[in-house]
Amino acid sequence: MNRTYKNLVFTKHALERMADRIITQDAIHQIISNPDQSFVNQGNTKFIRTINNRLIHVVATPIENQRWLIISLWVRGEEDRIPLIWQFLTWPFKLIGKILQIFLRYFKN
Repeated sequence: MNRTYKNLVFTKHALERMADRIITQDAIHQIISNPDQSFVNQGNTKFIRTINNRLIHVVATPIENQRWLIISLWVRGEEDRIPLIWQFLTWPFKLIGKILQIFLRYFKN
């Protein structure tokens, strides 16, 4: 994904969040250009817009030449996807936990 798109410049963090949350640069541009709501706080602006039934929040700050630096973004009401490698690494511990629960129930009675 490119670090710039139209009048937007993306931080590394924002690009990572976009990939995690499957949000396109064009969607971010739509939110900044035509938000449902926006709030200014300490130099940053939070833009909010519903796209495809997803309430997307974008935090940006204005920079030179009428551009925006995209700092972060999230989807209200959605959890981030758990990376596959993390699922793979934690699976044995979850399995051991389930086995222990079964043993504890068996010996408790």
